[in-house]
Amino acid sequence: MTVPPVLELTDEEKEAKQYFMTLFAAFGKPCDVGKAGDLEACLPTWFDEVKFKRGQKFYSDNRFGILQANFCSLLVLLADPKGLRILEHTGKSSTTETARKRYVSTFVHMSDWYECDLVPGSRSWKSLSQVRRMHLSASNSAQKRNLGFISQPEMALTTFGFMGFPLVRPHLLGIRYDNRADREAFVHFWAVIGFMLGVEDAHNMCLFRLEVVEMICHVVIRYVFIPALQLETPLLRHMMGAIVDAFMPYMPFLSYESVMFLTRRLIGVPGYQYALDASKEFVCRPLLTKQELDATVEYISPRDGYRQVEAMYRAIFTDKLHIYTVKDLTEEINQNYLETTTDGPIGTYTKLPGEEDPQQKPAAQQLRELLGLKHNQELVITTVEDEHEWSTYRNDSKLKLLSARDQTNVRMTVQCLNLCYSTIGRFTNEMALSFILYRLKRLHGK
Repeated sequence: MTVPPVLELTDEEKEAKQYFMTLFAAFGKPCDVGKAGDLEACLPTWFDEVKFKRGQKFYSDNRFGILQANFCSLLVLLADPKGLRILEHTGKSSTTETARKRYVSTFVHMSDWYECDLVPGSRSWKSLSQVRRMHLSASNSAQKRNLGFISQPEMALTTFGFMGFPLVRPHLLGIRYDNRADREAFVHFWAVIGFMLGVEDAHNMCLFRLEVVEMICHVVIRYVFIPALQLETPLLRHMMGAIVDAFMPYMPFLSYESVMFLTRRLIGVPGYQYALDASKEFVCRPLLTKQELDATVEYISPRDGYRQVEAMYRAIFTDKLHIYTVKDLTEEINQNYLETTTDGPIGTYTKLPGEEDPQQKPAAQQLRELLGLKHNQELVITTVEDEHEWSTYRNDSKLKLLSARDQTNVRMTVQCLNLCYSTIGRFTNEMALSFILYRLKRLHGK
């Protein structure tokens, strides 16, 4: 038997891997504990005011692309199965009206962080303190209902939602990325924000040098978000659909399917490579082993919040790259399938040989139910051996599967983002964005 060569990691890859091993060990550690009213805010000892303000300027110079990235990141963060259930539990995002109220408020909070000085008593200081208290209250409430608490890794990965795409996928967002000092300042800005929201230094992905932060982002994309964004559950569609419906009157070229397409394009899921430079597509090498990922799943699976969606995490945390596709069965296959199925809470599942206790659901059955697969549907999993083979699956074939309206939404959004690289285009986008932000802030003030 041929023994595969040991992968020699670069310094950046070694640091990124060590970060994740430390992060994975903290799944049992809450982000905050105690009562929300007892939390006290303070600046980190490593706070650099000059660099922080430069990070704010990087946002103001590129806000059209950064805000587009942040909107797509909502979908990325909602793809976390446990976090999504906690969010659903709050009852503040499940309908169009509640989603509008929550996420317009989120936008106003984020605007304060980007636009105000971070000093005690300032709008941004009060905003960060309020958000941290809300997170702790939601965590405590979810824990009482056996949904688990908001952990250090979950808050750390939330940071990616705000800075990951602008950092490693700027060319798809119209963001200028030719100044290293600007990008370092943007990372420092989010290191500070993460600290203020309760992320400990050991778990703060923005406290490394730039190349390591970029590698950490690529590892997050490969091992978390590429699989998670392909496993689309009915709950994810419902919650994100409420957000899209809430913002549709205020934002052009918006629909659930177009946002999903653009987000998978940012993540790098094969089939969504519309109008981009293929030479800039990148997926990191396999830094984490099967044993390390399996150990992580075994560690979290008995815990509240993870136990109920264990099958999702087993599908997400794998050492191999996978392409997930839901396919309809043919009539002949479907008839044979129906003969071996049993009704479940959502659709049906295949009864496995030797299955004795219906309460102890096999992972495959639980995954079918979580994905809401019907009796005539199956989840096809294509295993991709390496990064080179992964590149052979890249194309824009998924675009033609969208409706004409959704295709137009995708094309227009991409065109608007590309216009940011011209002076006239940037000016036009800024004018349109200023009008949208004005309307959203007025809505928040009502």
